[in-house]
Amino acid sequence: MIETVRNASSYSVRQICETLGFNRSLLYYHPKSTPSQGELREKIEALSLRYPKYGYRRITALLLRQGYSVGYRRVARLMKEENLSVSIKRVCRTTRSLEGPRNWVNSIENLDICRQDQVWVGDITYVRLNQ
Repeated sequence: MIETVRNASSYSVRQICETLGFNRSLLYYHPKSTPSQGELREKIEALSLRYPKYGYRRITALLLRQGYSVGYRRVARLMKEENLSVSIKRVCRTTRSLEGPRNWVNSIENLDICRQDQVWVGDITYVRLNQ
C-alpha cells in the first residue's frame, strides 16, 4: 500500500508512514518462515538415520547450517517424541580412588630371572568384567 502511494505521488516513505501512523521498520520487516512440524520431523529423522551417533545439539547445528530456523529445545523435544535419542556411552572406570591403596603380593620377587620371555607383566585394569 505504501509503495503504491509513493509511486503515485511525490511524498517520501517517511511522510507517508507518519501520516498513516506506521513505523518505517514495518515496511522493511520480513518475518522468517518456520518449518512445519511434519517437515521438521522428517528432516530430523533423515539426519538421525544418516548420523546415528549425533545428538540433538549436532542435529540442531546441521539444521541451522541448512537454513532452518529452529532451537535446540524444539529439536530435543521432537527427537524424544520420535525415540531418536542417542544412548550415552558409559565410560569404564578403571580406578577406585575412594577405596585407598591395596598392597598386592609380588609374585616374582624371589624368582631368579635369567632369560628373556621368562616373566611377563601386564595391567588389565581396563578389561571390563561382569561384576
